[in-house]
Amino acid sequence: MCCVSDLLQCEALLPVVVAVAVGGAAMYFVLFHKTSLPAIPFELKPPSESLPGWKSGKLLDQPSIFVEGRPDLIQCFDPATGRSLGQVPATTVDQLNDKLKRARNAQKTWALTTFEQRRQVLRTLNEFVLGHQREICQVACRDSGKTLIDATLGEVLTTNAKLQWTIKNGEDALKDDSRDPGFMMMYKRAKVIYQPRGVVAALVSWNYPFHNTVGPVISALFSGNAIVVKASEHVAWSMTYWEQMVKRALNICGHDPELVQFVTGFADIGNALTSSPLVDHITFIGSPEVGKMVMKSASVNLTPVTLELGGKDCAIVFADADMSQCIPVLMRGVIQNASQNCIGIERILVQEGAYDKFVAEMERRIKTVRLGAVLDDGDAGVDCGAMVLSNCFGRLESLIADAVAKGACCLVGGHPYVHPRHPRGQYFEPTLLVDVTPEMDITRNETFGPIMVIMKFKDEQDALDRVHSSPYGLGSSVFSGDRARGRRVALKLRTGMANVNDFGVNYICQALPFGGVGISGFGRFAGPEGLRALCVEKAFTEDRFPFVKTPIPPIVDYPIQDTEKGYQFTQQIVAFAYSDSWWASIKAGLRLGKLSM
Repeated sequence: MCCVSDLLQCEALLPVVVAVAVGGAAMYFVLFHKTSLPAIPFELKPPSESLPGWKSGKLLDQPSIFVEGRPDLIQCFDPATGRSLGQVPATTVDQLNDKLKRARNAQKTWALTTFEQRRQVLRTLNEFVLGHQREICQVACRDSGKTLIDATLGEVLTTNAKLQWTIKNGEDALKDDSRDPGFMMMYKRAKVIYQPRGVVAALVSWNYPFHNTVGPVISALFSGNAIVVKASEHVAWSMTYWEQMVKRALNICGHDPELVQFVTGFADIGNALTSSPLVDHITFIGSPEVGKMVMKSASVNLTPVTLELGGKDCAIVFADADMSQCIPVLMRGVIQNASQNCIGIERILVQEGAYDKFVAEMERRIKTVRLGAVLDDGDAGVDCGAMVLSNCFGRLESLIADAVAKGACCLVGGHPYVHPRHPRGQYFEPTLLVDVTPEMDITRNETFGPIMVIMKFKDEQDALDRVHSSPYGLGSSVFSGDRARGRRVALKLRTGMANVNDFGVNYICQALPFGGVGISGFGRFAGPEGLRALCVEKAFTEDRFPFVKTPIPPIVDYPIQDTEKGYQFTQQIVAFAYSDSWWASIKAGLRLGKLSM
């Protein structure tokens, strides 16, 4: 320190010290600083129907997306109130083809952009979402009937998590991946280069209209693709707002908004999209039945597909679990978004010693859950929103009746709910079904409704046997005070995802792939695997040194003069390159030299 002080006090040396410091800082900036293109702020007015207290729309007698005599129109309505949100034209096949062509033209330029240019678009989107959370949540609530809390957690938080992970880690996932060329090709550089496929398609479900729509757009854009998103006809009203948001972000950053195209409609438009030769990859989120149809349609052009087909997710609760943490987590796993979650908890298996107290506490809690329309009920208090599909109510009642007939007990709920303030809304009573066993239909069929199913088990193997009686295998949870047991059981579950002492948090960890096994589908989105699925993984080699190239020895050059000698030569090449012992390789090398003479 004294030396430094002396140098600074010496006027003759001060300019030198300053020059060295400035030069060092400049060199560090040049060598290590990455130029970041900032987010560009913009504004977008949300639709007036999303405002709390809006009541201008007509109350529909029997809310339905179908317009009598008009197959070209989709009737939009708020499932929490039954109030009309207007009608949206269904996309025609000609319009779809035109959108695909426009997307492909725009993608040619977009594929040449840098990762930093793509990051700027995502930063712009991220900042807009952060600054307009309430507006986005209100639009999602109006179109799907969920609560503001459920919209924040399932629509906004998940989207920001995906944006931030992609901004920070997307380039590392997609940069050229150098590989070991092996002994024989040591003079080559070998790498995998991730190139965009072109135009990708996403057919997404209705349970989270914002996140399910924008999530695939984030991955498609960052991987250099254009995308056509088919939004579900059940949430067609909000589609325009999401589309405007994404296109505004692209446009304000100086890129062609035609990169992203949104369509909506019924089965005909979905089939036209999945069978189109203009589509290079398909992501489908839906049911196993429709997933099979998507595969069949995609097979016309051998278009690769990623299928996420729902789940019958289990939570295994051992007697030593921390119930003060476990019970609130599982309540959210069942009640959040009226359990319209692909990774919602649909089966809770509780060990015998804790079963009775667990059931009693869940019964107390479920009886207090309040249903309602959050944008209309104000401070009345709403815990659980409406169901997007009312035509599933008969199926839910049938599954509950089958379970009761086979020995289960329905302690709470079990039927559609006529809301006193919103009699035309689509509500199902929060339900508690206990003493459920594997032979009951409800254990093998996805309910997608606010039904807590509780089963009893004895030990680890009994729990695993009961879980595996279902053909689904998406997500899972294991709760135990014994960390080793929790991990052991989780790793034995035939599922694509598992959480110990938690529910669904793997999806907030956007570095992890998302997907299942069995009839829950195949392929993955999210994480590096999700980005790479939208790319052609091109194997690439080039000469490491310009003066070293692959020669064809005369002994095997066409026309081959002596085929037996040529065969012996190639045989020794294999022995030389791949023998386990150095001595065997040396002997093969000597034979090669002899054969070459």
